[in-house]
Amino acid sequence: MERFLILFEKAVKTQAELVGSDKAREQARGAGLGISPAGSIVSCTGNPMIVLLRLIKAFTKDGNMAALVACEPLIEKLTEYQMEQEEINA
Repeated sequence: MERFLILFEKAVKTQAELVGSDKAREQARGAGLGISPAGSIVSCTGNPMIVLLRLIKAFTKDGNMAALVACEPLIEKLTEYQMEQEEINA
């Protein structure tokens, strides 16, 4: 879980640079992340893969192509997860 929290924090910080801290935090909370007053990710509600997908959806909802920069590490994690699942199922 710690890996996911670090990943989410990196993505939210990148998104904050693009859209502002308030909006990025709102998107993160809506995806199921808990955020400290200092802006650190402190919790993840539910399955982290579902939260990851919700975060990508929230970041790209407005059609903001610049948000893909913030989504890049999230998408990479999805790719890693898919490859791990394929290895398990092989």
